[in-house]
Amino acid sequence: MLQGEAKESKLNLTTKWDGAPAIFAGINPANGKFFVGTKGVFAKAAKLNYTDADIDSNHPAEGLNKKLKTALRYLRELGIKGVIQGDMMFSKSDLKQENIDGKSYVTFQPNTVVYAVPTDTALAKQMMVAQMGIVWHTSYTGPSLEDMQASFGVDIGKLNQTRNVWFRDASF
Repeated sequence: MLQGEAKESKLNLTTKWDGAPAIFAGINPANGKFFVGTKGVFAKAAKLNYTDADIDSNHPAEGLNKKLKTALRYLRELGIKGVIQGDMMFSKSDLKQENIDGKSYVTFQPNTVVYAVPTDTALAKQMMVAQMGIVWHTSYTGPSLEDMQASFGVDIGKLNQTRNVWFRDASF
């Protein structure tokens, strides 16, 4: 396929990022309210989080609870219009400065992979001021959460830029 056998001239390729937790965020079409959640947002008894109290009730485990509260506070700044899914890469408290082979890096480990970004780069500076980082990979459309269909890819060009959220898409 990559050697020109694809019938279309445009080829979409994405990278798998090893983030956690999976975050769903956007506007619930049923009530027009912004929410965040995990994979439970599409369950029959959906766990939608509109407030910190919702997160306390639906996700009492300390680590996930803290991450979802960060997502709820800052992801609304992006102006998400539909529903999108991504992998949370870090919250501010996850970022560390480490020396690796004599060089300074900002590091974070959301799951099994440790990411390291050279401290003296623009990317590291953006991450260090952000409250969280996320890589978006899936968008959802439909008249209700129960009827939404997934589409691989997110048009991050429609999202507001904010210093509080470092974000990318999974496109390569």
